[in-house]
Amino acid sequence: MFKKIIIIFLLILILFLGIIFINKNLSKNNIELENKTTYNVTLKPNIYFSNNKLEANNYYIANSIENINVYFDYYLKNQNKENISYDITASLKSYADNGTKLIWTKDFNLKKLNSINEKEINIKENYNLDYQYYVNYVKSFQEYYNIKTENYLYIKLNLKIDGKINPNVLLTIPINENIIEITLKEENPFLKNNNIDFSFIFIIIVIILLIIKILFKKDNEKAILKEYQDIIITIQNKHNINYNHIIYLTNLKDLISIALNNKINIFNYHNTYYTTVDNTTYLYILNIDNLSTSHV
Repeated sequence: MFKKIIIIFLLILILFLGIIFINKNLSKNNIELENKTTYNVTLKPNIYFSNNKLEANNYYIANSIENINVYFDYYLKNQNKENISYDITASLKSYADNGTKLIWTKDFNLKKLNSINEKEINIKENYNLDYQYYVNYVKSFQEYYNIKTENYLYIKLNLKIDGKINPNVLLTIPINENIIEITLKEENPFLKNNNIDFSFIFIIIVIILLIIKILFKKDNEKAILKEYQDIIITIQNKHNINYNHIIYLTNLKDLISIALNNKINIFNYHNTYYTTVDNTTYLYILNIDNLSTSHV
């Protein structure tokens, strides 16, 4: 009885802590967010492409690119925060050792820090980036030091909320490659927090179901022992068992069925229940203390 009280107490404690955790995170993530940022590529005049503009998510011939047109379209509303700021930067970075070691970086401010003392922000910014300008900048760096490097141009929208949370939109553009692929991605800690919330809820549900299963299993086994106590004999000294022919059961009902089908008794020795049929012993260990059975 004491163990059951402890289990129920732990169950209530888990539920209580879970509710506090979930409410805290739901409050923190009370936001509306929509990101429609995109880009396209303007080509130099040529005789091969009928359309001088190529849409996003393509491969591009680097020498044919004139401009990369970036359209930042980002909306964020947060009921719990008021101090929102953002800036937009361009960064050239050169790497050595197969792109694993950064050796040079050059930053450009496209949009200086802009603070808005409101609970929502609606960013609509357009930039026509002269791709060849950045290509020539990198070439100048390489020629000056007579080195070869792996190079990228990063265009980044940085959002800061109360100076802490920093979601961003990042455009990655290779430099000095013949054919390039531009990637656009969003880093958003709000989305990561939501994943943690669902994982925590799932863990709470699993723990609760396991505890309930244990409690009901014990109650069921108590009822079974009481119902069939007339065929259960509690002994003080353990019988000799042939351990070369023993089958361990995981269900008390299976042991009861074997005894009833063979019209034999079940022996109970310190909550170890067993019966023997044709020199084979069927054994079940009960993990319940202080259960009453009939004594002979």
